[in-house]
Amino acid sequence: MKTDTIHRSGVLLALVLSLISAIPAQATLQVSEDAFELNAAQIVRWPLRAGDSLVIRPCSECGIESLRVTEQTRYATGFGASTISLNHLLRQKLRLRDGTPHVIVVFFNPDERRITRLILQTEFE
Repeated sequence: MKTDTIHRSGVLLALVLSLISAIPAQATLQVSEDAFELNAAQIVRWPLRAGDSLVIRPCSECGIESLRVTEQTRYATGFGASTISLNHLLRQKLRLRDGTPHVIVVFFNPDERRITRLILQTEFE
């Protein structure tokens, strides 16, 4: 997982640097959303309602992080899938059998530590 994180970080850094070089000197680059790609073992605690936090360990060497869900957080069971409720997402998570391939993708506002989208991806092409 650490190698994947390092690779993604390197790709992201290259993309950001290329964007910065194309921006006029007066412009400021602002990150409005960041993301983690996680597996089930990296989830310490799931939120149960708006105002709760998703508690995660982003990598084996990382400390625990807490990201808050709000009424504005959107949930889905795949990219391009319809938005569902948090309760429905948690029921889907409970239905996964051991060994069912899945990934949890968490998009969040880094300044506010607020989750904007939480996707439980179980379909892979």
